[in-house]
Amino acid sequence: MIPAFVAAMAILLTAAPPHTSPACRTVHGRMALWNGTPTVRIWVVGTRRILGVAQQDEAFDRLPASVRKLWDGKNPDADWSTVIYGDFKVCALAPGRPGRMQEVEVMDARRLVLRPRP
Repeated sequence: MIPAFVAAMAILLTAAPPHTSPACRTVHGRMALWNGTPTVRIWVVGTRRILGVAQQDEAFDRLPASVRKLWDGKNPDADWSTVIYGDFKVCALAPGRPGRMQEVEVMDARRLVLRPRP
């Protein structure tokens, strides 16, 4: 028989909401589309850091609704010729390594501005 404390802890651990780890943070950056994988990448303004946004089947489905309003996928040429500046809440899917692109998931995006690609 499992002690009640161990059972309660198991329930609490499995019920924890995803991405509440310290690996989640908000960055101010420029989101753009790039050739290669991952297609969506975020340059963290003021650094040399590039974050690769994980997407299943390279679709915009997992991006926040605020980003999908700006990049709707209906006009790919327009999406590729613009960038989005803003504050992105990202959660790391892998540990960061110097000199390597870190894979992240974008949980939220606020204060977005659509600009022509530099």
